[in-house]
Amino acid sequence: MYTPGHFRVDDPRVLADAARRIGAGHLITVGPDGAAASFVPLLVSDDATAVSGHLARANPQWRTADTSVPVLLTWVGPHSYVSPGWYPSKTEHGKVVPTWDYIAVEARGTVTFHAEDDWKRAQVSALTDSHETGLDTPWSVADAPEEYVDGMVRAIVGFDVEVTSLEGAWKLSQNRSDKDIDGVVAGLRARTGDGQAAAVADSIAVAAGRAATVPPAS
Repeated sequence: MYTPGHFRVDDPRVLADAARRIGAGHLITVGPDGAAASFVPLLVSDDATAVSGHLARANPQWRTADTSVPVLLTWVGPHSYVSPGWYPSKTEHGKVVPTWDYIAVEARGTVTFHAEDDWKRAQVSALTDSHETGLDTPWSVADAPEEYVDGMVRAIVGFDVEVTSLEGAWKLSQNRSDKDIDGVVAGLRARTGDGQAAAVADSIAVAAGRAATVPPAS
């Protein structure tokens, strides 16, 4: 991941927490026909040293992946276009261009695929529990008929990745002046109905330490 110093995040706890909140990402492998990618829910271990998930058995990626080559996992959080028209500095010198603000996490590591039903059932149960926690009526894999779950488990292939590197980029206008940051937050919040823009605005305000002082657009 290309990450200039002012956008780079190295703390594995912060990175793992962001990946968990995003929830799903891409598993990218290399095989005889080149790169393959699947967008899947991912479960990050408590110590951020392992990531697990599963693919449909019908998905050829698990068959074609060269497991001797490190895989790449990517998570993309809130992201949005940033207009140079939101910068007060535009009227001062005009030296501004459009950009894109975002939160992104990448992990690399060694992948192992799993066909064992017990392993897959445990992974699916843990993944489900992680997302059901906090709901008024949490659903459990045990709530479904056992024979139905057995069939669903047979229809997937599990994988786990031993993480060898974890890195991230929080590109949240840190390279702009305070006035420009406020302008970006206001511009994003003015995009009524755009949840991504609102989430990026909140992230920028928090990163700038002014979450309580930048008012939402009226």
